[in-house]
Amino acid sequence: MSTTQDLNEEIDTVSAKLTSTTMFTPAVNTPEQSKTPTSNNSNTSSRNLDSKKSCTVQENIRNLPELNIPEKILFVVDTVKEEKSTSFKVGTGGSYSPLYMIKRVVETFINAKSTIQRKHEYGLMILESSTIRWVCDFTNNIKTILNNLDTIEESSDDEKTFDIGQVFEEIQSRIPVKNYDMSFPMFTTRVILIYSRSNCIPRFNTGQKCLANLTENPYFFLDVLFVHEPPTSENLCEEVYAEITTLDTTNFSYILEVGRNAAKLHDNMAKLLAHPLQRPPQKDMCYTINESILTDLHTNSNV
Repeated sequence: MSTTQDLNEEIDTVSAKLTSTTMFTPAVNTPEQSKTPTSNNSNTSSRNLDSKKSCTVQENIRNLPELNIPEKILFVVDTVKEEKSTSFKVGTGGSYSPLYMIKRVVETFINAKSTIQRKHEYGLMILESSTIRWVCDFTNNIKTILNNLDTIEESSDDEKTFDIGQVFEEIQSRIPVKNYDMSFPMFTTRVILIYSRSNCIPRFNTGQKCLANLTENPYFFLDVLFVHEPPTSENLCEEVYAEITTLDTTNFSYILEVGRNAAKLHDNMAKLLAHPLQRPPQKDMCYTINESILTDLHTNSNV
């Protein structure tokens, strides 16, 4: 348990950081070239899906402290299994449904994130055919959130659109409002939306104002992981992805996508582990290892 002296030292450290914050000036995103098409298992010709966010948003500047303050993370998990849904196939020969794989990577995320900082809290909401359901309030009890995660089951759907606005209406009514002084926040709130329909386009029928209200708070973040079918002329992967990118109204979201690739699904979920106050904009993120840096390190280590 922290002593009074420890607490005072922590407050002094935070105050120092607040007086020397780093200012990010992200550039405007522009549509970028798509990835090389990936063929599906039936060798059907496939279409391109943009590898990065394709929407254009206004340039924003945030002057926020890079603090590892507790996060309140809400997972919004799509439970719909579409009629022509395909499974994830892993190296051992096993075949698993998208929802099963999503639940496993969320579980891995929570365990890893809680190891980094035990004060983080997690909530759970699910998307059903045309409605949403709040499953679990924010808690730092890992057993509670994982037990609730295990209870969610697949639902079916044949709709062509989904009213994504109801998600943000519910979030606005549920997330904690009181955050004390904005210059010294007690927590950040982050929504991680995992959308898994390739033939149902998420659109705003209602609730667009709620998203605007939420994102007015500089300590609110929205990330999206789109788990889709292999893109073909028979599905709407590109159209769905294009709508998802419009949710990033601040240019501080991470918008990721993955097909039926278990390894990449885990990789993309791992990219969301970083604290939103301490990570760069997605356009500036690099996950490759610089060979010249490794060479320099190796040379220096032998001096």
